[in-house]
Amino acid sequence: MKSVSPAPQTLSRLGLLATLWLAFALRVYRLGAQELRGDEAFGYFFARQPVQGILAQTLALGEPHPVGSYLLLKAWMPLAGDREFALRFPSLWFGVLAVALLWGLGRALGLSPRVAGIGALLLAVNPHAVWHSQDARMYAMSLALSLASTWAAWLLWTRPRSRILLAYILVTGLALHTHYYTGLVVLAQNGTALLWGLARAWRGERPFPWRWWIWAQLGAAALVVPWLWLARGAVSGYQGNASSPGLGELGVRSLGALAGGEFLPEVAPLLALGAGILFAWGVVRLARRPGARGPAGYLVALLALPLLGLWAAAQGRPLFRERYVIVALPPLLLGLALLAEGRGRRALLGLLPLTALLLVQGAGVWRIQHDPAFSKSVGWRTLARTLDTLSQGFPPEQVRLVQNYPDPTLWYYYRGPVTHLVLPPRAQDAAGAEAEVQRLVDAGVEWVLLAVQPAPAWDGEGLALEALCQAYAQVDVRPVGPWQVSVLARPDPAQARPVEARFANGLGLGAVAVQPPEVVPGGVLAVTLAWDMEGARLQGGEKFFLHLTGPEDDRPLAQVDRPLNFEAGPCSGPIHGLRLPSELPPGPFRLLLGLYDPTRPGAPRIPLSSGEDHVELWRLP
Repeated sequence: MKSVSPAPQTLSRLGLLATLWLAFALRVYRLGAQELRGDEAFGYFFARQPVQGILAQTLALGEPHPVGSYLLLKAWMPLAGDREFALRFPSLWFGVLAVALLWGLGRALGLSPRVAGIGALLLAVNPHAVWHSQDARMYAMSLALSLASTWAAWLLWTRPRSRILLAYILVTGLALHTHYYTGLVVLAQNGTALLWGLARAWRGERPFPWRWWIWAQLGAAALVVPWLWLARGAVSGYQGNASSPGLGELGVRSLGALAGGEFLPEVAPLLALGAGILFAWGVVRLARRPGARGPAGYLVALLALPLLGLWAAAQGRPLFRERYVIVALPPLLLGLALLAEGRGRRALLGLLPLTALLLVQGAGVWRIQHDPAFSKSVGWRTLARTLDTLSQGFPPEQVRLVQNYPDPTLWYYYRGPVTHLVLPPRAQDAAGAEAEVQRLVDAGVEWVLLAVQPAPAWDGEGLALEALCQAYAQVDVRPVGPWQVSVLARPDPAQARPVEARFANGLGLGAVAVQPPEVVPGGVLAVTLAWDMEGARLQGGEKFFLHLTGPEDDRPLAQVDRPLNFEAGPCSGPIHGLRLPSELPPGPFRLLLGLYDPTRPGAPRIPLSSGEDHVELWRLP
């Protein structure tokens, strides 16, 4: 490696410092603004268990990831809290660390400060890396630890020392306890070591440090193999829920995602093709330098073998996702940065595509934060607030919150006192759903709030609503983001009040029940009416109205109008929902009922036998 004068060294370090600050700024920007996604919420709840519980549940549930990131999160939460910013900050830290480690790897491989610096800059602004650095999962941690392992492996091959051996064993063991696919990086390391060792022997050069390398592998294995033995069922039995692409498709999807195409799908194939060609160009330029075939081969192995390993693993089971290839990002970016090597026209020719790539990556980072189509936020916070509002007015034991799919994110955002459950309790389990509903009835639950999302693999036939409708009436349904929220009521007969009201046409009203017993702004009133049809002389077009008014003024604050001959559907009944506005004047409130005939001119009201044109059913606070 060429010596560098003090001034360029200082400039290089200042450039690295500026790049690290840029990486931090891009990752801390709106870190807690977007909602947690499902996997993040799962990790949060998993990490809340005792350490023994995390280990036991990982084995019992066949969790396809090791426990390293969960244990780190468990240690972190008591110090920082459990809001979105705090949960994601460890990923931010590892994401910035990865930028520094990439620079160190580049310099260790003999690349110039300019190339190492550009590689670090490409990682700092890479949308794939930024996204995972703002994600409370293990991928940024896996990236940083696999990078540290890759750097330590090279140092162990070129200038073996005891401290480097210990560092390699530690970071490699931690990496393998973070994500199992980090093993593909270790595979690439061993493939490079084997080829390099054979090449040295063939050329009669200084022997490869096999003794150091074997001890390194044994040490890392000692840290990991006991866990792999315990978790062998989870590792071998996981069936996957992703995809099994062919080799060509996997390569395009992987390179496209790593170059930013996951957030720029319009140009993803072009990005993948361009990244592949430019990487090959950069590596060939490096290999033509005297004594640089080893670093060039190492970069190729670190990119190619993880992709080939993922392809092989995904052929029998759908195991491929773009986020799993994040460990292949460092060699790709260093290969691209090699285009900036040289001087004059040659350097300029290489800098042009790199500048274009930086602009494209900047657009991808912008989309992550500001384009709703690529946002993590889908409305969990709004859903939680809606459910909290709709559950007010009841004792918590009389209400249940229900999801038709077991996504844990809602229970991170809803922190109220109401118990929640999933219907059906297992995928497509109609009998289990019916049994759960019967338990709700037996427990005296009067009010159920059901959040329905498209879930064809779990509730493809609408089993949740079907089971609830056997015992409850749907009194309101409203869209909240991608969900349909249904309010279902089952009145307690003991709460019904008799009503002495008869209209001039002989129609009587015998009793009424109102749920909840108070007005909640933004909520729903469920009104159960027991009509007395004996002796009624109806024309067939009559309608009734329900008005919520102030204590003296009869102007309605909320109302519902229904035909008197309203035919109850399979999920309704004699219960009528009155949706309340989110802003209401101070109470008390009156609930009024009247009858009118819209088939006659002016839709006149039908008076009561007492002469009044409405009856007051209830007073509510």
